[in-house]
Amino acid sequence: MSYFIKVICLLFVITIKTAGGSAAHLEVMGLLLLVASYIYREKYADLAWLLAGEALLVFLLSWADPVYLALYGSTAFDLASRGLHYYALALAPAGFIFFLSPWSAAYLLLLVISGYAGFLRRQLLERKTTYQQAYDRERQTRYALEETKAKLLQAARKTAHLAEIRERNRIAREIHDSVGHKLAGILLLLQATAKVQGKDPVKAEGMLQQAISGLAGAVELLRDTVHNLKPAEEPGLAYFEAIIENFRFCPVDFRPGGDFTALTPHQVEILSSTLKEALTNAARHSGADRVEVHLEIREKIIRLYIKDNGRGCETIREGLGISGMKERVRNAGGQITINPAAGSFMIVCVLPREERAEGDERAGAL
Repeated sequence: MSYFIKVICLLFVITIKTAGGSAAHLEVMGLLLLVASYIYREKYADLAWLLAGEALLVFLLSWADPVYLALYGSTAFDLASRGLHYYALALAPAGFIFFLSPWSAAYLLLLVISGYAGFLRRQLLERKTTYQQAYDRERQTRYALEETKAKLLQAARKTAHLAEIRERNRIAREIHDSVGHKLAGILLLLQATAKVQGKDPVKAEGMLQQAISGLAGAVELLRDTVHNLKPAEEPGLAYFEAIIENFRFCPVDFRPGGDFTALTPHQVEILSSTLKEALTNAARHSGADRVEVHLEIREKIIRLYIKDNGRGCETIREGLGISGMKERVRNAGGQITINPAAGSFMIVCVLPREERAEGDERAGAL
């Protein structure tokens, strides 16, 4: 816009001077110097002293011909662009010095229009700067959130790994305490049997039968120990079906898909908590008579889709349930979308697939 204002003012002056006759050499030199200053300020450095020099040069040229005051339109634009509105008003008295009354009004109108254009340009630049700063802050915040998310995910994995190690140690202690001592006693009995076998076969036979009986008891004890170590509920499809069956408020259309054995205990906890919270909210607030639940175990992601046909709501008042739901999903590196549309309430939870730990697979095999 600055170029446009300057070109219009210069073309106006040149047209008037060309129509009125030839210009003096000093006037031509003054115009060339003014154009050079314009170009330097636009392309290299917008210096305040150059702007002041341009205003003084235009004032001097106006002594030769008042038409040069039209160039003050460009000066008023530049001053207003810098926020120097009062300095732009200081250009107004020149119109009364060099012009008669009709031309003075036109000159004032030129200053007003040019100054207002400069003011608008300044406003646009300030808004652009504000938006750019806000964008930079938002980008920095997004990067910080991504970094925090990665740290939380890493911490969650470390916590799960530590829990797995503690569980393995517990299993080892249980087997050692319940079975290890019994097997050690049987080993000592067999060693003693081997020593007395040649000297007292009858006694050796009795000791052998005692060892066999003890070994059978150890095997039975091992089975009982492993059975007691297994969780009461296997974290698989049956676990989610049990949650659905225990929901008595309205019918639930449950559509599972995929390999549920690929779910880690951490993912089962997140998905089951989300499902329970959604069903509880549907029973309390929706007034629905039907709920759809789709749980799909795909190659890269796990997707839980829950939708009821209740009354929905315009806004969500997040309590501890919904906020906790969001926090658990995001800490696991997933995404959750809640859409409270009119006539329905929909929740979509997406988690990334994780590899099951070897300990989890062995526990399932037991």
